[in-house]
Amino acid sequence: MKENPRLRSDLAVVPVEIQGERMLFFQDPARWCEELIFVPMEFMPILQYFTGALTVREIQENLMRESGELVASEVIGKIAEELDSQHLLDSENFRQYIAGIQAEWEKAETRAALLAGQSYPADPAELKKFLDQFYAGASGPGLPSENRGNQLKAIIAPHIDLGPNGSCYAHAYKRLVEESQAEVYIILGTAHSLTEELVVFTKKDFATPLGIARTDREFVDQARRRLRKKSYAGDFAHRGEHSIELQAIFLQHALAGKREFKIVPVMISSFPMMVEIGESPADDLLVKDCIRALREEVQACGKKVCLIVSADLAHLGPKYGDQDGYLPIREEEVKADDEKMLGHLLKGDAEGFFSEVAALKDRRRICGLTPIYLAGKIAEPFRAELLKWSVAYDAQTKSAVSFCAMALY
Repeated sequence: MKENPRLRSDLAVVPVEIQGERMLFFQDPARWCEELIFVPMEFMPILQYFTGALTVREIQENLMRESGELVASEVIGKIAEELDSQHLLDSENFRQYIAGIQAEWEKAETRAALLAGQSYPADPAELKKFLDQFYAGASGPGLPSENRGNQLKAIIAPHIDLGPNGSCYAHAYKRLVEESQAEVYIILGTAHSLTEELVVFTKKDFATPLGIARTDREFVDQARRRLRKKSYAGDFAHRGEHSIELQAIFLQHALAGKREFKIVPVMISSFPMMVEIGESPADDLLVKDCIRALREEVQACGKKVCLIVSADLAHLGPKYGDQDGYLPIREEEVKADDEKMLGHLLKGDAEGFFSEVAALKDRRRICGLTPIYLAGKIAEPFRAELLKWSVAYDAQTKSAVSFCAMALY
């Protein structure tokens, strides 16, 4: 390579075991790498020097001093080139790739379905059957009954992989069909990559195999105008993020043939500093501004509005940085910790929910912390009901992710 090799800062390199062989797995939350990349564990001594500070020859010299073995510079260079070809290095090649995608994004009026054909079927008929099973299956809630009114203020639904976990989504959307008559659904999606702003709106419609989920552009424009701190970062963060897309397909499926609706897609970033110091987000001027702007527009728009929070809960185990493993034997422990945290929401206490997470310095990595908190503040006063709780395990890494379906009134 002409450049000093540097791994992208947003990647996580996770040890895994595949058929008895220890490997390194590259987690790419932004999904710039379109394939699952595994490399032998023996590459770790080389990859630790992919910081951008050293040339290939200097990496070779450091490895020689460290182990006494000579690793050919051609081998190091080949590893760097292969990773760069998969967009895993912070390089000129990667920056040009991103620039091209950004240019295409700016021209597009719709946000294309990212996960169609991967996480769910791309064929509309197959997708309908796929989603139907989550209601009718053994762990599903059953098919929705007739609508009983417009009591619902918000639902919390997961954004975890659909396959074995889709019934949890169905519990939330059954309640939405039965107890919401909203014309506009504000989808608060968890941003898994860093964004320049706390909230990132987009006016793009969302294309899915079930059709086009239309965005309420007037609502987006008015909410943006109400913000005292204007955003100039654009909406590119929506392009590679899956958390809103999965809610869009469930919403389209749940309301098909029942009523027209529009969405307001809002990507929500995190506030780690407030978690670290234990200071309430309500005291932060930026957070307060976002809550006020959205709450005011909900009241002023003249439409029935419901919030959809796309959020998972705890991320535990070596895959996420813990030394201890998490397998089904620890499920009651995970559930008890989650129930303690969610108990504050059941009483309508978003501040208590945040404080519970902050007291542990977010050691359990609650990825939906920010959108759940904001939804609670926008919907105040509220009460909540826990509809379903579940946890998914990764046996290879002995890791776990918990998630739930909740209804806020």
